[in-house]
Amino acid sequence: MPPRSGQPAPQWSKKDQAYMKEYLESHPDNRMAWYLLGKQYERSGEQGKANYCFNQAGDIYKAFENEPLPQETVEEQVKEQMERERRRRTKARRLRAGLLAILFLLLLVLLPGGEAAAPDGTRLRVQRDKAPSLATPQEEASGGTFYRLVAAGDDEGYARALKRILEKERKPGGKDAVVRMEADEAWLIWSRKPEPVLLASTPTEGGPIEMLPLAEPDCRCEEERLAVSQGAAGWAVASEQRLIAKSALTAYVKQGKGAPDRWAAMAKAYPANSVSGTSAAIEQAYAEVLQVYRNGMGRGSKRKRNEKALSRMWADEADPFREPIRIVVDKKRHRLGVVSGGILLRNYEIGLGGSRTPKGKFVISEKVVNPNGSSTGAFGSRGMTLSDTLYAIHGTNEPDSIGRDESLGCIRMLPDDVEELFDMVPIGTEVSIESDVLPGELRIPEPEGRYRLDLTPKQDNPGKVYRWLD
Repeated sequence: MPPRSGQPAPQWSKKDQAYMKEYLESHPDNRMAWYLLGKQYERSGEQGKANYCFNQAGDIYKAFENEPLPQETVEEQVKEQMERERRRRTKARRLRAGLLAILFLLLLVLLPGGEAAAPDGTRLRVQRDKAPSLATPQEEASGGTFYRLVAAGDDEGYARALKRILEKERKPGGKDAVVRMEADEAWLIWSRKPEPVLLASTPTEGGPIEMLPLAEPDCRCEEERLAVSQGAAGWAVASEQRLIAKSALTAYVKQGKGAPDRWAAMAKAYPANSVSGTSAAIEQAYAEVLQVYRNGMGRGSKRKRNEKALSRMWADEADPFREPIRIVVDKKRHRLGVVSGGILLRNYEIGLGGSRTPKGKFVISEKVVNPNGSSTGAFGSRGMTLSDTLYAIHGTNEPDSIGRDESLGCIRMLPDDVEELFDMVPIGTEVSIESDVLPGELRIPEPEGRYRLDLTPKQDNPGKVYRWLD
């Protein structure tokens, strides 16, 4: 018999334990034997083995210990944890739904003529008394959906997007999608796969706007979330093309030239290669932004008309980018960023010259393919002169120098990186050389996602020997 409570149990020898295990192999249904073996394991500090034996002892363990089996205790703990998690999620869901409803109601107070229906699960319906409006070019190109970008964690930006949705004159069947991208330090990180956050839909037959929070884990909206994800990916690619087209048009006009009718007119042989080449996608994007630019022209002198047209073009709500492309060089982190306002599109690793690389602002004043007649020479396959100086952004035949201060002052890039940059930025692009301004994480597309144009012939310059400060 087992010892009575409070009495010390006799210690078994290894021989005794071996005998009991052998006995149980022949008598696996003897619950008392399982209990006794478990007690010995427990006293020797082997709790895992003890619990296994106690579970096999079943009711014998319960009778002597007056407590549930170890496995029942674990199961109960798991159930309690799951119940706590269920209550937490329910509370959080109700809180989110309540906050969402309060937010929309507050917005409606600011917007005369509106009324809201009670939330239906995670959906909220808002009635606005505004006449239907025509679709914007962006909505027509994206299947009737207007996309709005916010940074992850930017609650104020999200609230502004909601306010614009409610203020907007809507057409029956129109949709607004709020999508978000991650942020890194002060930058919003551009992605071709934005995360859907919210979908606002107006029924074809008219009626209240339905708000569907796509980012909520409990939202029963898989079909809508997938549709917005796919549409947002196409919107992101098209927005990037429009940014490049707008930037090239802006740089061209600011040089005192008239806006050309076609993109290809800017993609000529050296030295008239404001842009490096062309493609069907960029030609289409340029046609769209050129129309917006020309529609924005008012009266006055040529300079004022151009300034007004450019200002209106960059204020177009259909695009997430509100400023031309710039290049930012970070001397501390050896990074070169392609940015528009606070949005970071690319972040390349580069080689520099330490104190020999000057801080300051420059512009790309010249672009050349295969400097000094070679794609494998010291300057690689591409070069971009900075403000008619001996400083340049160019390739290198010393890839191990990337990430280091080994140049005489120029900015060295790897071949794929400098060729993509060459295609993205026009002559006239601003270059700012600073320190500690870019994130450390690289932001470079996969090879198939690189931005590429069909290169215009004769962009080399055989009549000149380049002596950049490599």
